[in-house]
Amino acid sequence: MLNEGLLFKEDVILTWMRDRFLRNLVSEKRSAKSDLKENLSRLKLNPYYTFPALALLEPNIQFTNEHERIIYLEQMRDFLQLQATDGSIVFLDEEGRLGLLFSWVSKEQLPKIQAKLNRHCQQPINIGVGKPCSHLYDIYHSYRQASSALQYKFYRGTGQIIFYSELSRYESVQQYPLDKEKELFDAYKASESPAEIEQSVHSFYEWVLEKGPVDIQCVYDITVRLLVSVEKRVISETQNISSYERFDVISIVKLATLEEIKQYVTRFLAGMRDVLSQNQKESHRSIIKKTIHHMEQECQSASLQSVAQKVYMTPTYLSLLFKTNTGKTFIEHLTDIRINKAKEMLRSTHYKNYEVAEKVGYQDPRYFSQIFKKKVGLSPSEYRESAGN
Repeated sequence: MLNEGLLFKEDVILTWMRDRFLRNLVSEKRSAKSDLKENLSRLKLNPYYTFPALALLEPNIQFTNEHERIIYLEQMRDFLQLQATDGSIVFLDEEGRLGLLFSWVSKEQLPKIQAKLNRHCQQPINIGVGKPCSHLYDIYHSYRQASSALQYKFYRGTGQIIFYSELSRYESVQQYPLDKEKELFDAYKASESPAEIEQSVHSFYEWVLEKGPVDIQCVYDITVRLLVSVEKRVISETQNISSYERFDVISIVKLATLEEIKQYVTRFLAGMRDVLSQNQKESHRSIIKKTIHHMEQECQSASLQSVAQKVYMTPTYLSLLFKTNTGKTFIEHLTDIRINKAKEMLRSTHYKNYEVAEKVGYQDPRYFSQIFKKKVGLSPSEYRESAGN
């Protein structure tokens, strides 16, 4: 009779041989395909499947080292194999993920398997599922599809069961969206809270994915370029830059989902805002002061476009900046200036109403009268008369 130590050793060797054989099978190596059913039987594995399919499972957890990861996954494998009652096979693949070879007729069991693993591991489990095959020889197709489905957690989020058949085709991004980067930066500089920064980041990525999901590597590349550009813009606009936490490319590529990337970008921008804040306050006050001066001096012909050009700002950014710092829109403040100047002319000159309208920037006297009455409560004629009395 074999002792317990020898039995344990044989079990370990058998498990190792199974993993190796199944890795070869899903990698399309010919050696695994020869006498397939005989090899499966020899390894005490089920050789019969009704439309075989492959699922890949991974825990949503960061490991401190490779040894810890392997031990954890081996424990998951052993637990999962005990739950398999339909002849399914569990193994560790070359990428350090759990492979589950099963019959397609048993696919309804996947949510139950995931629930058991979630409870056992106390971590959300990601599952990618390939299409069924007509023969076990072709299981490598399902394996590749399961791997692609598992990567799609980038968009779906963690703790999901993702079927390859549900995936949409990746769209291409022809060029980096410089204009959208500028819009994000302008909104970011005018923001007053992390929530506003988060919204501007969300809008940027919403445009990137406007036509549908894009290649995941492309999202990482765009993110790195965005952070490099924003950092350069901040440094170029800040005279006395204080210390700040720079972004880490390695940390970015380790982020598993789009949501994690957006959160990282939001945190980075929030940190950079602290660098900008003091310098920015003085700069903003100066810009608004100059803007109002130009509006007052040139109210007859002033426009957001013309004044923005004089203070070296884009109209979009100046509009955001003006609203944030004064509580009024550019047009609202310009209207107030024009109406105040009109009131002064009506009190102190003999200009006719249409002449006053033209001198403060209104070509249509009727429109001027409407705006004046709305702001003052009296028509221009009524105001002139009351001022004279």
